[in-house]
Amino acid sequence: MEIDLYYYIYWILNYFFLFYGLCLIVLYFFAIILSTRSVNRNKRKARFLQVNDIVSATDIPSITLIAPAFNESKTIVENVKSLLALQYPYYELIIVNDGSTDNTLQLLIDKYDLEPFDSTFITQPIPTSTVNKIYRSRKLQYKQLTVIDKNNGGKSDANNAGINFAATELVLCTDADCIIEQDALLKMVRPYLEEFNQEIIACGAAIGIINDSIIKNGVVEKLRLPERLIPMIQVVEYIRAFLLGRMAWSEINGVMLVSGAFGLYARNRVIEVNGFNIHTVGEDLELGIRLRKHMEEIKVPYKMVYLPETLCWTEAPNSIDVLIKQRDRWARGLWETMRLHKDLFFNRKYRDMGLFYYPYWMFFELGAPIVEFVGILSLIIFTILGLINWHFAILLFTSVYLLGCIFSTISIFIYVKNFKHYNTGKEVVELLLAAYLEPFIYHPILVLGQVQGYYKKIFGVKSGWGNMDRKGFKTLPKEKTEEIL
Repeated sequence: MEIDLYYYIYWILNYFFLFYGLCLIVLYFFAIILSTRSVNRNKRKARFLQVNDIVSATDIPSITLIAPAFNESKTIVENVKSLLALQYPYYELIIVNDGSTDNTLQLLIDKYDLEPFDSTFITQPIPTSTVNKIYRSRKLQYKQLTVIDKNNGGKSDANNAGINFAATELVLCTDADCIIEQDALLKMVRPYLEEFNQEIIACGAAIGIINDSIIKNGVVEKLRLPERLIPMIQVVEYIRAFLLGRMAWSEINGVMLVSGAFGLYARNRVIEVNGFNIHTVGEDLELGIRLRKHMEEIKVPYKMVYLPETLCWTEAPNSIDVLIKQRDRWARGLWETMRLHKDLFFNRKYRDMGLFYYPYWMFFELGAPIVEFVGILSLIIFTILGLINWHFAILLFTSVYLLGCIFSTISIFIYVKNFKHYNTGKEVVELLLAAYLEPFIYHPILVLGQVQGYYKKIFGVKSGWGNMDRKGFKTLPKEKTEEIL
C-alpha cells in the first residue's frame, strides 16, 4: 500500500513537471517571436525620430536624474562625471547621499565645490527620512548638480527624497554605481514623444555588465567581457532577460517591472501613488504594479515600455557569496510584491494585468524556483526509493538542457546582430560557452539564493538589503588608455 502511494505521488509529480516545462517552452517560443518584432519595430522608429532631431527640439520634456548613494566612495566620482556628461538640453542631476558612513559625501563636496543652500521653501509631498542639507556647486559648469544629504532610509526612501526635490516632468531613477551612455536620455525620451493615444508612465532600457571594462572620465572607453566566469554568465543572463523577456512584454503592453537601476517615470504619476514603497526590497517591481493599478483605476490609457538598447552599465557580483545575497534580496522583493498585490490575481477589474500578467508572475517568476527546488528534492527521494527510470530521466534532462542552450543562443545572436557591443568572434564564442555552462555552474546558485530568500519570508527571518561588495571601475589615465586601445 505504501509503495502504491509512492508510485502515485511519483507519477503526479512527473506529469506536473512535464506540464510546467511545456508551458515554459511555449512561452519562450512566443517570447522569441514577440521580442524580434519589438526590436525591429524599435529600429524602424529610431530611423524616423533620430537622436539629432531630439537634441535640437525645444518642446521635449525636462528630466531629473536621481541617483541614491550609500557608501559608494569607490565609484561615486566616476559615476557623477558620467551623469554630468549626458547629452540632453534640459536635465538636472540629484545625488542623494543616504546616510553614508564612508567619505562619499566629502568626495562630492571636494570634487564639485559644493555649498549648502536654503531649501525650506521646497514642498515634500512624499514622506521621507530627515533631510539634513542640500548642496549645490559654486562652479557654473556643475549648475545642474544637486546633492541631498539625508539620514539613512534605504534606496526607496532616497529615491523619494529626490522625487520631492525634482522640478521636472520626468524623473529617471538610477544607481550611483551605474555608468549611463551619453545619449541615453535622448533615446529614453523617444517613446514619450512618439505616443499620442496612450500615456507613457514608465520607460526602461537594457542594462549591461561592465566588470573589467575601462572607464575614462565617466564614459565606457573600452567594453570588455568580464574575466571571471560568474559575471560573464550574468552577461548572457541579462541579454536573455531583456531581449526575450522585457522586450516581449513591451510588445503586448505587459511590462510590470522597470529596473530600479535605470527607469524613467512620469513624476506626477509617481507622486500620485506616493512614491516608492520603503517597506519592500523589490521597490521597482512594486512601483510598476502600483502605477499600473492606479492607471487602471482612473481609467486613463497607458503604457510601460522597454527599449532594447543597452543604455546603462553596472558592476555585477563577482563572487558566489555576493551573487547569492543579491538573488536572495530579489526573491524577497518578489515575494513581498506578489503578496502586497494579491488582489490582482485573476481580477477582471484590472483587465489583462489581472487575468494574464500578474498570474504569469505568480506561476512562472515566483513559482519557478519553488518548482525547481521540489524537483531536486523529488529526484533525490525517488532515487533512494529506486523509482527513477534513468534512461528516460537522462533523455529528459538532455532535452531540457539543449532547449535552454537554444534559447540562450538565439538571444545572443539577436543581440550581436542588432548591437555592436560584443561583435568579435572570440567574444561570441565566450558568450556561447558561458551560456552552455550556465545550467551546471550558475543556475544552481541562483536557485539556492532564491529559495533562501523565500525561506526567510516564510519563516519570518529578518534580513535587510545585504552588503554588495564591489571592486570599483577600472579607470586609467589618458596615455594608458590609448595604449590599451
